[in-house]
Amino acid sequence: MPIRHDKIFPRYSFYCVLGGLAAIYVFCAMMLVPIKVYILPYLITPDFIRHRGAIIVLFLAIPSAIYLICWKGSDFFAWLRAPGQLTVGERGLQLGERTLAFADITRFRHRHNRNHVLLSTRDGKTLRLRLDLWDEPDALLAEVEEAVGDVMTHDVERRVHAGETVKFGVLGLQAEGLVHKGQLIAWSSIDTIRTQADEEGMDVDEHLVIVADGKARKIDRSKIDNEPVLLACLMQRLPAA
Repeated sequence: MPIRHDKIFPRYSFYCVLGGLAAIYVFCAMMLVPIKVYILPYLITPDFIRHRGAIIVLFLAIPSAIYLICWKGSDFFAWLRAPGQLTVGERGLQLGERTLAFADITRFRHRHNRNHVLLSTRDGKTLRLRLDLWDEPDALLAEVEEAVGDVMTHDVERRVHAGETVKFGVLGLQAEGLVHKGQLIAWSSIDTIRTQADEEGMDVDEHLVIVADGKARKIDRSKIDNEPVLLACLMQRLPAA
């Protein structure tokens, strides 16, 4: 049965756009003071411009605006163009007039710090699925992960049993273990595998932590391709992972 997700307003992204516009406004106000045009007369004055801290505000305003509008605020502009509903069916995604079959997906990559999912297809195209634009984003992510995993896992297992090393971005999967930076991590040496979230300012970085022979390796999950498939394969080999 198809599962439908309605479009929702991205408030956080919208506020970031407003913050970026405010930074540009402050920059313009400071630039106009030398010609005696005061668009923020109670905040930006000649005395403020002569203050040592004014130069810091001046140089940070535009980079901050670009970061807030183009990076943090990009979901708002995507929301303006997005259709009203997204449908997850048995065979694929329906996004407006565009249909994406799960069987055509060759790469799944979750950008955790932006909560975007990149879905690459056999024809070389990539669909950016912005989870925060839809209601129940966690459920939507789980539905797509399950569908992609069901389609790809059988083929991956066949290739591994045939002796191939299947690439998952920065990780490789072999019958003998995982490959990271050209080094084999044998199954017998792996103690635990877990996910870990590290907060840094407004961003949250997600890592896959592999502890083998007492040594921990932190791998950026946004650099792992087809992570749902990799985790499904790991669960078959490491039930405690």
